[in-house]
Amino acid sequence: MKDIMKIRFSLAWAEGSKALDKNFKSRTICSLFKEYLERIAKFMPCEGGAYLPKERSCVWVCEREKGSRTMNSEDLARAFQQCMNSGVQELQVVIGGADGFTAGELEKMNPALRWSFGPMTLPHELASVVAAEQIYRALTIIHHQPYHSGH
Repeated sequence: MKDIMKIRFSLAWAEGSKALDKNFKSRTICSLFKEYLERIAKFMPCEGGAYLPKERSCVWVCEREKGSRTMNSEDLARAFQQCMNSGVQELQVVIGGADGFTAGELEKMNPALRWSFGPMTLPHELASVVAAEQIYRALTIIHHQPYHSGH
């Protein structure tokens, strides 16, 4: 039986010893983030927390720097499907903190995708919600569910 890939939203600003709720300043944003994690969990194992580098994982970094790729939802779904088909055990979607990532951090993470939500600046907590919603949307596209076409 083929292993099910796991998805981890790695919050670069998060302290690993703290509960997820304690890493968000806004309880409302944290609640919305957790809502999308629960939705994703209906398709595959999913969690959020501090960045934990792992072997056999694929890393996507959310950032708005030059060299990052903007994608529509259908393109993201195709990229996500390719990741699922590649045999990796985990997809880590890494969301940077207020200062983003240094060149050294990016080199160390070696992301398969540098994903941008466009030229606008978003607070990092809100960016985590956007990333989670778009991954959920990608899953509904892959599974031919009406969420994407109904919004």
